[in-house]
Amino acid sequence: MYTIKDKHFAEKKMMELPNDIIEEMKIRFDSGFDLANKILTESLNENEYLNHERIIRCVIYLSDGIQSFKHNLKVAKTDPRDVMLFAEYEQMNRIRDFNKTFAENDV
Repeated sequence: MYTIKDKHFAEKKMMELPNDIIEEMKIRFDSGFDLANKILTESLNENEYLNHERIIRCVIYLSDGIQSFKHNLKVAKTDPRDVMLFAEYEQMNRIRDFNKTFAENDV
C-alpha cells in the first residue's frame, strides 16, 4: 500500500513529456523512437532528478542515435550540468536555453 508520500512520489514520476520533446525524439530517433522512449522512461523512473524538461531537451539535443542517447543519459545521471553545458554553450557563451522548447531555440 502507498503512503501519501509514496503516492505523491509515484505520481511525480509519471510526468507527461511536452509535445516538443516527443516530436524531437520522433525526428531524431525515427524508427527507434519506441526504444528511445522506453530508455528515457526507465532513466526518469530510476533517477527522479533527471525529470526536468531542460535536462531531457539537452540530452536529446546532444544525441544522434540510440547509443549516443544512452551515453548522454549516463552523463546526465553523473552530473546533469555537464549535458546542459555541452548543449547550451559554445566557447562559454550561452547560445541556447533548453528551459524553452526546441522551436524557441530554432532547433
